[in-house]
Amino acid sequence: MTIGQLSVDGRSDNPLGIDDPAPRLGWQVTGSPADWTQQAYQIRAAATATDLADGRCLWDSGKTRSAAQTDIPWHGRVLTSRQRIVWQVRLWDSRGSVTDWSKPASWEMGLLKRSDWDPALWIEHGGRQLADPLPVFARAFTVDGRHGGDVVKARLYIAGVGLYEAHLNGQPVTDEVLAPGSSNYQLSVEYRTYDVTRLIRPGSNTLGVELGHGQALVTRSVTLPATGRTAPYSWWQSQFKGSGALAAPAAPGDTTVKLSSVSGYHVGGTVNVDTADGGDRLESRTITAIGTAGADGTGITFTPALARQHAEAATVTGSGNSLASTDPSAGAAVPPRLIARLEMTRANGSVQTIVTDHSWTTSLGPTTTSNWYSGSDYDARREQPGWHKADADLSPAATRRDGTPTGWVRAGVAPPPNLTTELVWRVAEPVKIADRISPVSITQPSPGVWVFDFGQNIAGWPELTVDGTVPQGTTITMKPSESLAADGTVNQASIMGGGAGRGTNVFATYTTRGSRHGETWHPRFHYFGMQWVQVTGLPAGYTPTAATLTAVQLHAATPTAGTVTTSDERINRIHRMAQYSITSNMMSTFTDCPGREKLAYPADYLQPFGSLHRNFGYSAYLRTMERHLAEGQSRAGDNIGNVALKAPVYDWGYTGQFGDEINWGNGIILVPWHLYEVYGDTQTMARYYPQMQAFMKYIRTQKAGTGADTYIVNAALADWIGAESTSGRITGTWGYHQIADRMAKMAGLLGRDADAADYRSLASHIKTAFNDAFYNSDLGRYTSQGAAGTTGASQAAQALALDEDLVPDGERQRVVDALVELVQAFHPFGGGPHFSGGTIGLAPIVRALTQAGRDDVLWDVLQEDTRPSYGFFMAPTTANPQGLTTLPEQWDMGNSKNHMILLQIEEWFHSGLAGIRQARDGAGYRSLVIDPRVVGTLTHVEGSYHTPHGRVATEWSLANGTFRLQVTVPPNTTAEVRLPRGGHAPETPAGARFQHFDSDRAVYRVPSGTYVFVARGIRAAT
Repeated sequence: MTIGQLSVDGRSDNPLGIDDPAPRLGWQVTGSPADWTQQAYQIRAAATATDLADGRCLWDSGKTRSAAQTDIPWHGRVLTSRQRIVWQVRLWDSRGSVTDWSKPASWEMGLLKRSDWDPALWIEHGGRQLADPLPVFARAFTVDGRHGGDVVKARLYIAGVGLYEAHLNGQPVTDEVLAPGSSNYQLSVEYRTYDVTRLIRPGSNTLGVELGHGQALVTRSVTLPATGRTAPYSWWQSQFKGSGALAAPAAPGDTTVKLSSVSGYHVGGTVNVDTADGGDRLESRTITAIGTAGADGTGITFTPALARQHAEAATVTGSGNSLASTDPSAGAAVPPRLIARLEMTRANGSVQTIVTDHSWTTSLGPTTTSNWYSGSDYDARREQPGWHKADADLSPAATRRDGTPTGWVRAGVAPPPNLTTELVWRVAEPVKIADRISPVSITQPSPGVWVFDFGQNIAGWPELTVDGTVPQGTTITMKPSESLAADGTVNQASIMGGGAGRGTNVFATYTTRGSRHGETWHPRFHYFGMQWVQVTGLPAGYTPTAATLTAVQLHAATPTAGTVTTSDERINRIHRMAQYSITSNMMSTFTDCPGREKLAYPADYLQPFGSLHRNFGYSAYLRTMERHLAEGQSRAGDNIGNVALKAPVYDWGYTGQFGDEINWGNGIILVPWHLYEVYGDTQTMARYYPQMQAFMKYIRTQKAGTGADTYIVNAALADWIGAESTSGRITGTWGYHQIADRMAKMAGLLGRDADAADYRSLASHIKTAFNDAFYNSDLGRYTSQGAAGTTGASQAAQALALDEDLVPDGERQRVVDALVELVQAFHPFGGGPHFSGGTIGLAPIVRALTQAGRDDVLWDVLQEDTRPSYGFFMAPTTANPQGLTTLPEQWDMGNSKNHMILLQIEEWFHSGLAGIRQARDGAGYRSLVIDPRVVGTLTHVEGSYHTPHGRVATEWSLANGTFRLQVTVPPNTTAEVRLPRGGHAPETPAGARFQHFDSDRAVYRVPSGTYVFVARGIRAAT
């Protein structure tokens, strides 16, 4: 028996840089005997593996009676910055036997206080203008390895706005890409900790960093006609904040400055005085009041007082809005800047530190434009070979490949994005290269135009490789798309949106340096959604091959959680489409689509979370998403507590249809709930409980109605993208009940009994109001007018009530029958049955039918090819000759063709066909239910899921009426096995205890282990 997967805050990869002073621990057991349960554990932790083996512990929990394997709080000594923890665990079982100690795992603390970064400063290329190439930074240093000076440990702590790529002595410091990740830069910037010990060498060393804009600066104003970039596309644009000059001198002790302009500044934000000339006189202060402009105006007041003299006309800038109110605060433009610490510990214990400051040099690099949406332009002639290698020439005499001066200058000191900006560790897994895909075909729709088909829609990069015959200065253009035009060229309509006013250019260009050895390049500071890439600009007579272009798939390196395979290729194909939609929208944050918008809408990942979590593990990833949601909560004005429609909130803000919606903002409550329900985590709900309460207060006081509508909420987006209309009053009130109920449960778990009682009472009132307003007892269904009318009886209206357990006692079957009737009768373009649910309604429709045992209806829906249906997505079209390979945003295939909203049928594949789910009201999959559904023409299904306790797996087959089911139940869990009943008594394994019959199921209970059940006389549901 082995104890493994030792995890800290959901990460089991020995993470570096944790900034959680009280992390939660967990582990899993494999290879245990059947019916193994944990009765107690002992954790011990030390500073080193040697100390651990010798018993010199920082913490020894002693034998602790508990069956818990997750959410175990650290109770050792207070953790400090840079501290390394090596730990292990042993367990006792129900028989009193104790295991061996697990192999040690480790984690390392990051920099827990702002002062830990001192004396590192934010730096920038001080003379860079908005349209200039992206900056690169370098720092040469020497390591003296004499007299016990060999470096035995080296850590690089680094954060860049918006993105960075770092090399040490010519080698990348990590295999992470698109680092550090998206943020509301007015409140946080993610940093990383890298172990660079292996990259340090005695003597000369060089650390080099290139910066990209990412989402910190998005604009359509930067063009490059030489490459054809005349109308860069972007879904939104950054807001440029306060900028001007002192209208009068400022003296030490002043708490007010007179400015040429006071627009674009924010109370609670930052005013940066004297930012020019390399930032030598820079002072940043927190704004307390904003007055009027000019030498005679009242200016801007701040705290604390200035410490230096500043001349009239000195440059002054401002930050974004850290309090939000109604402002899309994360969208404030932040030009590229960098902060870093390199700490090298020698064998003799001394530490050599390199920090960002004026000692760094900077120049304008080969990336000539970079736009998160539109793409980038790269001119390899502007490269300085070896600029980040040891012994690099960083002098004014250094030259580029084309012979022009590199232009190294002293780095300037920059202000932070805001004085409220914290440097935070990313709990979620980093984005990495997941796959490299060769084209399945290459076509030439017209001379000089080559279209590469990769056979699969993904999020990632086109990687170009050309041989040594391509001359210097050749500009090659790569245009991505999810579709083809009728003439065989790419159709980019689905990766853009909002009309031509938002731009029409989405592509990347590479201008060759003319190497006789060939050249390879891919973008680094953005990514595309793409299945096809159109290449132009290759020299006349140059015929590309499959090696010319590779699709580099990117996504967050979250662990694989589940699998499902069936005997039906149609279901398998939908499953593959769903998986690729998930991976395409699992980047630094969840996104809605990899082109077009690229924004983290909570409903887009939380409504289908029953599908998402069965494919990938999000125990760490969701913790980062909750930080974004908390940072996306308004802290001022009438909107205090509201959470915007996406977080980080780069566009729109907190008001109107696309800024103020209960079923999107409620992510701040549902993320902690999902972390508990799926992974057993209670830390996140405890940590963000005040923010969750603030959102509840906002809904109760600002969104709920009055009088008869006291408990009714009207949701502006209703069932977004649904194929039929559902009242926003139904979806809003359903959402109100959902968060009240979950808050009651979480308050109870946290011991906040008074709050729990209050929220339970609220949920009860909402349920009563929901039925009073919307249930028509004569019809046995929910309508938008309730007893007063018959319209609005959509599929979603029935399913929301069923799924949230809002249906009155004794009425459930009538509502189920209504739902089935509505699904079977919905055929707006012929055929049928069809789903009509959208973002809010689809998952409840799937779950309600599954719970009711109406798998036959779900099966029939999947056989349909008419719109709206999954078959409609798979049908060949001119735009997609082999059908879609990911799931689109809308039932009519409008907008993006790579989205997660409509993949919610995926939940049935795992919980219904493979039959793996947890018991109702369970948490962390400790109590399992195995309930495979034999339906349609299926003859075989196998599935698995990595629960927090280990792997549960099922495999069933049906042949000539004989149903055979093999079940593997992980250690320290139990399972209820629900076997279809036939005409004969089933063959049951030892260890399975019969419980009762439930309709057409025989119910058994089994402990951990592997079991085989056989039932005869079984017919599939049709």
